[in-house]
Amino acid sequence: MEPERFFNIEDEEFIDSVIYRDQILLGPLHQFWEEAFEHFNTPIVMEDNASVHKKVCILVREDLGMQTLNWPPNSSDLNPIENIWSCMKDTIARDYATVSFTTEMKRIVKNIWDNFKNGEWDKLIESLLARMAAVIATKGRSTKY
Repeated sequence: MEPERFFNIEDEEFIDSVIYRDQILLGPLHQFWEEAFEHFNTPIVMEDNASVHKKVCILVREDLGMQTLNWPPNSSDLNPIENIWSCMKDTIARDYATVSFTTEMKRIVKNIWDNFKNGEWDKLIESLLARMAAVIATKGRSTKY
């Protein structure tokens, strides 16, 4: 059975650090961590400074042996996944703005994610050195990325 890709929350409920801990850190991220990094000495989890990544999550990551980077706020220039989220949001706003049912929107998001081409992922990953150079050149300010 395929794992759930969406948070399980009630209407009007917001994702906080407890929900993130229970549904991500102790769920699919923990499982991925154990399977993918059993042969690495010090793998690193990359999370931004979103408030859901703080509080109860800090101790859980420490207990699981997850090392994290001290990541600067507003640093999407260095995180290629932000480009994918932006692309998905643009597609949804352009093509699916009238969708109002959660189940239908979940299907649409899953379809967009599943059909994001490997070549696009590769381009984003390959651009990381250029991204880092651009951030250094602007002394941490905004870049074209």
